[in-house]
Amino acid sequence: MKGKVWLNHFNELIEMNFSDIVTLFNGTFHFGFFADVLSVVGTVFALFGWLQAKANNKQMKREQERMNSRIKVMLRENNTKRQIVLPVHLRRLEVTRAELLGRIGMIPMKNKSNRFALNYLHTASFLEELNRIQASNQEEKLIIPCSSEEIEQFDV
Repeated sequence: MKGKVWLNHFNELIEMNFSDIVTLFNGTFHFGFFADVLSVVGTVFALFGWLQAKANNKQMKREQERMNSRIKVMLRENNTKRQIVLPVHLRRLEVTRAELLGRIGMIPMKNKSNRFALNYLHTASFLEELNRIQASNQEEKLIIPCSSEEIEQFDV
């Protein structure tokens, strides 16, 4: 029975002209309640979206601060603890193999025609150390162990 009543109301709505529909909305059918409910629901969703955006912004700032933290890079001789500290520290974002090799390549060499050679840079532990530093949240130093011959190639 209820289905037929709604069907009759639907058929009546289809047959109505615009002024009859406006009269229906303003008179017997209470759309004010539905509008109020929709505005409350919309407000709740907007508040949730604002809180989520605020949390994302806070997390993004923390990550940006972490990626901009400075990493000190040192070439350290194994036996005598003699070391060369790169003059410009890398940001955590820049701690990649390519960037590191480029920065070490900027250190003046005693023999100007040669390129530097450091055995540690060809090992898996070097790459693991780079990955560990990139993922870390703490202040870090990258210490590259060198032999005395490797450290002597630099004119520092």
